Amino acid sequence: MIREHENVRDYLSSVCSQIRARELHKDIRRELESHLEELVLDKEAEGASREEAVAWAIRQMGDPVAVGRELHRIHKPRIHWGLLLGLIAFLGLGVFAMYSIESSYAAMHPNVYGDYFSTRKLRFIALGLPVLLVFYFMDYRKLKAWSLFMYGAAAFGMIYVILFGNQVNGARSYLSIWRFSIDLTTVTSYLFIAAAAGLLLDWRGQKRHFWLKSMLAFVIVPVMFYIMVPSLPTLLFYLVSYGILCGVVTRKWWLALLQTGGTLLLLGGAFLIRYYLSQRVLAFLNPDRDPSGAGYMYIQMKEALSSAGWWGHGFGAVNPKLPYVHSELIFTYLVYSFGWGVGIAVAVAAVYFVARLLHSMGQVRETYGKMLIVAATSIIGAQFGYCIGMSLGLLPITSVVLPFVSYGGTHTLVEMAVVGLVLGVYRRKDMIRLGRTF
Repeated sequence: MIREHENVRDYLSSVCSQIRARELHKDIRRELESHLEELVLDKEAEGASREEAVAWAIRQMGDPVAVGRELHRIHKPRIHWGLLLGLIAFLGLGVFAMYSIESSYAAMHPNVYGDYFSTRKLRFIALGLPVLLVFYFMDYRKLKAWSLFMYGAAAFGMIYVILFGNQVNGARSYLSIWRFSIDLTTVTSYLFIAAAAGLLLDWRGQKRHFWLKSMLAFVIVPVMFYIMVPSLPTLLFYLVSYGILCGVVTRKWWLALLQTGGTLLLLGGAFLIRYYLSQRVLAFLNPDRDPSGAGYMYIQMKEALSSAGWWGHGFGAVNPKLPYVHSELIFTYLVYSFGWGVGIAVAVAAVYFVARLLHSMGQVRETYGKMLIVAATSIIGAQFGYCIGMSLGLLPITSVVLPFVSYGGTHTLVEMAVVGLVLGVYRRKDMIRLGRTF
């Protein structure tokens, strides 16, 4: 065969030596061999010897160094700078906000708070960096083969946390490992979505009982788990993300909406029957109805926002009527302390970040990578939208954090892993030559 010829081997090695993406070498060698084979056969048909035909074919292909450099330029790894800079900006904002919140809390409780929030936020980011890099450099396509394992791990994690998890704010969602507490419901929601990205593609190809299997595996089972915890915000974002993913995979949006939207409506009606939740909804609709009870936080948020002005009350501003500003109400605190100008800038930055996620999805041609970005965009975008809307009093208050900015280790690590995965998919967008296109 032509590949056994010494001159051909030398030529191919010279070409590949210019291409840094080693995983492409096999495909490029195969393609160049095919071209050389055709040229050699054509020349031999004209009466040339094998040696003459090989030498002529190599000359026709061009200088190996120049060919290799051009192929490297076309297929080299890509960095989505807009997405990376957006991540850095939000993480930096989170650290800055934690410093300000420390000053605020210390002014109210001087013997309790020190550098607790900012130091831990920096530790979470430091722990998240290697996680981000692992997902950035790994070949994400290998995850597809682990889809069923990820689903099983998510299901096992939910069973474990329901039985043995630590209860925080009424939800048995935390798992303690040595000195660390992990919000396992947050982790499992991303595992379920990642598993769905792979399994839905496989099931769509089989075309047998797709909607029955998807409804059972990715709607009924996760819904039951998150109700038992209970963790309604996680359930909400999971269903929104899954509904979008299912719609994109199948292109049958009305069936995907029926699966998830119908489930949300049924759950919403059932939970509204419960007195506590119905009171919270009524307080959201009319805070003055119970100003010292369920409506208290809505009134305090409104007063804080209305007093902020364009420049706010300054770094470390104190507002004892706003609790948990390091977590759920951090956007309200940012507006209260630094004004509406900063609040609008953060909201615009969130839209920009989601737009960069959508842009990366549009640039990727391989189907599984595209589905992973769809899942990441939908769940992070939904959290951005709900947290900002909730902080402005436009949505009911619940335990929803601002991605990358709010205090918390689990969500910071998971979100950095997700961004690392998206960056990794984008990195390989021109390196995958034989992937299935969407």
